[in-house]
Amino acid sequence: MLETHPASAHEQLFAALERDGAVIADGLLESARVDRLVADFAPHLDAVAWGNSDSSGPDEFFGNRTKRLHGLLARSAAFAELLTQPLLLAMCDHFLGPRCDDYRVSTGELMALGRGESNQTLHRDADSWHHFPRPRPEILVSANLALTDFTEHNGATVVVPGSHQWEPERRASKAERGAAVMRRGSALLYSGNVLHGGGANGTEEVRIGLYVGYLLSWLRPIENHLITNGPEAVAGAPERVRRLLDHTPTGWEVLA
Repeated sequence: MLETHPASAHEQLFAALERDGAVIADGLLESARVDRLVADFAPHLDAVAWGNSDSSGPDEFFGNRTKRLHGLLARSAAFAELLTQPLLLAMCDHFLGPRCDDYRVSTGELMALGRGESNQTLHRDADSWHHFPRPRPEILVSANLALTDFTEHNGATVVVPGSHQWEPERRASKAERGAAVMRRGSALLYSGNVLHGGGANGTEEVRIGLYVGYLLSWLRPIENHLITNGPEAVAGAPERVRRLLDHTPTGWEVLA
């Protein structure tokens, strides 16, 4: 089972994350900040269809009853604040700092799981950089912030504790899997090397999670933030956020 610790308990959180590959930070954001994020994203979620991934047909990985949004900075000023939340930056300093001069946001993604969504295939996010053999050091650490309660029945993320240290060919049994059950405003912190996947939603609720993945600065992020957000939104963000989004202050402005 995953451990849960207060978001203020950095030492306990990082010890559990290092040992298990994942941990729940209880109460990362207060209710008012969660309300702001939900209000900002609600009209954008309403505007897209279920299963709005880039695939051309049914997609078991991205979900047929899942809505996904990118370009989150342009949709919510509160998202910029989340990127520099002290616990998340401390997590990056602890797990990524020894291997880089700085780190970047690989991608930000809002994921809403509707009724009837099935279990996602278990996967490792760091496999996107497949040229790194496993087992490998941490190259990516992530947070999935619960904008609604995550329960065993509405699609709480499924995690396999300890799998960040497994050999590539090992498969997870049902007994080795656990659900990241957490209350609204809490976050699942996890290694890019740990097996996980979205859970099945058998309720009438829509389960909404806000994902942020932080990557070693010398690797290429998945999301091109200038394209998904637009250059004006990125250039107008606070300086630390611009660096996290890999914005160079003398680039497109010169050509404009």
